[in-house]
Amino acid sequence: MRMIGIGLLGFLLAGIALLLSTMNILEQGQRFVREFASGSQLVFEHRKATTEQSLHRAVVQRTNPDHPLILSGLPAYQSVSFTLPVDARPTSGYLQIDATSQVLDGVEGVLRISIQNTRRGEMLLRSGEAGRSLQIPLSPMDFAGDQLVVSFSLQGTGPHRPCRPEDGVEAIVEIETTSAIYLTLDRPLQSTRDRVHAWGNVVRVAWPQWLQQEEQTRRLVLATQFQRRSLGTFFDTGQSDDALTTIGLRDALTLFPPREPELAITSNLFGTGANAGMRRFHRSTVWRKRYALAGGTGQPMPEQLDLQMLFGRLIEPQYWALTVTLNNRLVFQGHITGKETEYNALIDLPREVQAVTNALEVAVTSTAPHGNVCDDGPELVAEMLPASRLIAGNAVFTDPLSKLKDALSEIDQISVTMTGRLTALDADVISQMLNKVIPLNSEFKPARSKAHVTVLSQDHQAPALPVTGPAWVVTHDNALAGLSVQKIEPGDALPRTGLALLVTPNATLLSEAGG
Repeated sequence: MRMIGIGLLGFLLAGIALLLSTMNILEQGQRFVREFASGSQLVFEHRKATTEQSLHRAVVQRTNPDHPLILSGLPAYQSVSFTLPVDARPTSGYLQIDATSQVLDGVEGVLRISIQNTRRGEMLLRSGEAGRSLQIPLSPMDFAGDQLVVSFSLQGTGPHRPCRPEDGVEAIVEIETTSAIYLTLDRPLQSTRDRVHAWGNVVRVAWPQWLQQEEQTRRLVLATQFQRRSLGTFFDTGQSDDALTTIGLRDALTLFPPREPELAITSNLFGTGANAGMRRFHRSTVWRKRYALAGGTGQPMPEQLDLQMLFGRLIEPQYWALTVTLNNRLVFQGHITGKETEYNALIDLPREVQAVTNALEVAVTSTAPHGNVCDDGPELVAEMLPASRLIAGNAVFTDPLSKLKDALSEIDQISVTMTGRLTALDADVISQMLNKVIPLNSEFKPARSKAHVTVLSQDHQAPALPVTGPAWVVTHDNALAGLSVQKIEPGDALPRTGLALLVTPNATLLSEAGG
């Protein structure tokens, strides 16, 4: 009897195990525990390919990975881009979006994710504060190009918005910096070009604490040259093998072509960020873009806005009302009939309205009827085309920085030196300042016998100024396009500053410099 009882017990346990595996109860239980502990993760299913052998994996960060990506209010729009590896090619992968939301009670909202302007995923918003993750498998067509553009749209309604949109923001979503593309590659991610792409188009500069001042100068100059190639830089104080040394930085420069001059004025304004892609909205929407004129060597001022848009159809006699403002000054008004879907206009931008930094806004409003004051009306669509751009005129913008750059542009090769060693944080600030101060077409290198640009560290000793010719002291200032420029005439005392650049077009002899 004991043997029969043991046999029945074994048969019962085997049956329970079969039932659990058939109903996937164990996996569902594990998933419940994971979601309870760390928040739910959504996966948009797809047909899975055969399991690959000898997998090579890589994580690709978005371009400008440290820049906050926040959608605030209903509706709100943002977009990011990912540069894919080109030497090692993707065979499969997925996009993971990690989002943190803060939503008021009573709000019904959704975060929509589009890839290359095609909707690929949605995430419902919960009231209160919540963290969610979403995975979107990528298709072979997503890997056809070298860049993946991901757009975000925050849509919804709440108890306050329909009647009183001025009451405040009802939902905020932040796309966390941990959001990334996870790839399987046909070979290991080894080339410097692919590694820079995977870092979010950021060059990691090795900057250990023991690095000597002379070597710091070399790497600082090389880091600035990468910024001229539309790449970010990160000064890495760790011992990571990923960061590039001086030799690695020099070799990598040849892989990335220099940026063409004067792109800031004539390139498209509305093809990236929150302005990219089609918008869905109610009543009205606004496209906003800032552009800076500070510091161009003979930089022309924009004379016109070449505006190119697409609109959804409206039922006659409804129409679209369009307004364009520059620095809070009205520069254009117009209307588009409901049957028109394409709109092009050349809009004059007055010189007297423009400043060092400029805010351009394009607003469209529909006359579609609303049932009452609390009715949002129908859903509308419109798109600012990437071909919209600023057209440069003949007038040249002049400010203290542009005069400094005019003086430096006369030098065949600009020499850079430092009065002392820099921390990684200071090196990052100085590299950005050098990029703004040195003309785009000018060559520059570490100084040997004389210097045109001297980096003044926090505890610097004032170097001797040239006997003739002007000099400038440049410091960091967020209020003035990031830089404050002070001209010093021969005989004037050098002002005591913290971290700064001393610009002397007539050159300072290094033997005369203190420190």
